[in-house]
Amino acid sequence: MISILIAIAKLSFIFLIINPIHSQDFSKIDIDLDSLSFQKTIIPLQELNNTFPQNINVLVRLSAAHHFLSEETNDKKIEKLNTDKSLAYIVEAMSIDSSHAEVHKWYAVSYGKSVESQSIKKQIESSKIIEFHCLQAIEKLPNDPFCYNIMGQWHYRLADISSFLRRLAKIIFEEPPKGSFEMAEYFLKKSLELEPNYIGTYYWLGKTYEKMNKKDKALSLFQTAIDLPRPYNREELMYQDILQQLKKEQS
Repeated sequence: MISILIAIAKLSFIFLIINPIHSQDFSKIDIDLDSLSFQKTIIPLQELNNTFPQNINVLVRLSAAHHFLSEETNDKKIEKLNTDKSLAYIVEAMSIDSSHAEVHKWYAVSYGKSVESQSIKKQIESSKIIEFHCLQAIEKLPNDPFCYNIMGQWHYRLADISSFLRRLAKIIFEEPPKGSFEMAEYFLKKSLELEPNYIGTYYWLGKTYEKMNKKDKALSLFQTAIDLPRPYNREELMYQDILQQLKKEQS
């Protein structure tokens, strides 16, 4: 249910760099992260982690790099290995500073992905944790499209769950998590304003409009989306689904 992890190509890391690590230590690493060359970042980040243990600047970047390595592989074992590493690094960062904006952001991302293959009960239980960290990240990083996208998907998926899952959520929670297509629209439109070139936002906003019976708006978004980059397997699946939707309308 909470398959929420996305790959907006342009990453942004907002840190206060203090001694003994200087900004130049991250300059090449951040260039590689922004250019999606994630494998190139692992060794230098591990070296920094060995030299400066328990440094949030290093740990968050390691979590992000391993997350995206998990996204770009077709090998399930490698995907799980990198997913586990991404979560482990951000959990360590969380233990150092649980109020840090990027820690909230990447905890939501890595924790969310770690429960994707688990039971529906576990995913529902995890949904409030994901919501909390996303909203904290949005409050601290109001111009970051990443978490707006995640929250948009969060609302879409919760609004779209079956009556059986709604009953299950009521059993698990005194106040079960609630999603709405209107809130999904709000968060996804905000993400789109901040990053207009990510196919996933068009995809999820289009699906939201379909649920809201705004078919013309959905089709317009899908038409734009088919010309956008598809960096990982997840985006390729979105692209194929969009093509199917457009073919249905043409037949």
